[in-house]
Amino acid sequence: MNGITGEQKLLAILAHISYFLGGLGFIIAPLIIFLLKKDDDFVYEHSKQALVAHLAILAASFFAGFLCMLVIGVFLLPVVAIVWIILLVTSIIAASKALQGESYQYPFIQKLVDKL
Repeated sequence: MNGITGEQKLLAILAHISYFLGGLGFIIAPLIIFLLKKDDDFVYEHSKQALVAHLAILAASFFAGFLCMLVIGVFLLPVVAIVWIILLVTSIIAASKALQGESYQYPFIQKLVDKL
């Protein structure tokens, strides 16, 4: 085993699947974990990945919602729905990787994650 404890795995999994908390919980949970576990590389990296992915989907949703007020955004709703489904699938993959004690990188957002 690679020395990853059950608590570390639990926190990493919680960061990835925090969108089940509803409301802004999907941003707040990985943010709290990210801020409190800076000394733990495994949890820190997983929470950073989850936080950036969740912020990206939130920004895309707000952008599409704003454009819906201009009627243009109605055409973006299927795209946003697909992006949410991709987030769901990749979060489940990331949570399973965390359970196995492995790292995971979300697709398409790695440049943003590296800047954080």
